[in-house]
Formats: sequence, C-alpha cells, structure tokens
Amino acid sequence: MQIKEFVAEYTYDTNLDIVNIEVKKEYVHQKSIELEFGVFLDFDENYLPVNLEIISASKILDINKENLVNPDGNVTITIGKDIVNVEVVFKFKNEDEAIKLTTLNDFGCPSSQTSFALT
Repeated sequence: MQIKEFVAEYTYDTNLDIVNIEVKKEYVHQKSIELEFGVFLDFDENYLPVNLEIISASKILDINKENLVNPDGNVTITIGKDIVNVEVVFKFKNEDEAIKLTTLNDFGCPSSQTSFALT
C-alpha cells in the first residue's frame, strides 16, 4: 500500500462555518467525491487525496465554532479496493474530537494511505 504524508493548511471560515484542509503542495485537481452531505474529498491527477472540505462544520463535527478556529490535529485517509475511510482528529487542551467517514470507492482510486498534519 502506498503511504503518503503531507503537511496541510487548515482554514476555518467562522461566518460560513466551513473547514478546509488542503495539502501544501502544488497539484492538478482530478476529482471530487462527497463522503456525506456537506463533506467533500478532492484528489489530484495521481488520485492522491489533496483537500478535505466540511460545510456546516460545527454541526457535522458537533464542535463549538470557537474550537474550530485554530485546532491541532490530523487527517488520515485510507483507500482500499472497495471503500474510502477518512478520520479527522482535532486535538484540544482537555480532549480529542474525531469524525470518521466512509464511502464506496466506486471511482477506481488505487489503494493508499495518506496523512495530513494540520498547521
């Protein structure tokens, strides 16, 4: 299995309640998939995950908006033959909050594991 680790830029728009986690490397966008309503994962031309967008993030993640402004954390994306698993972990002072999403790999993306560190 191909394993890639990237540093990602984390942004949160408090007015629109949108989290965007995008790798800090140049890439050519190839495809976007919706993991669940309001959660999108983008892939580059090599079908490596490069961007995760969460619309209505505080509701989907069940996290107070203030906690989304500048959290520590990471994203792990595991792609298998049949499924795509995404785990987002936000690290706060007293606890960690995690969201796990799974969808079918019905677009033929090769198996891989990718991790983003939030900065």
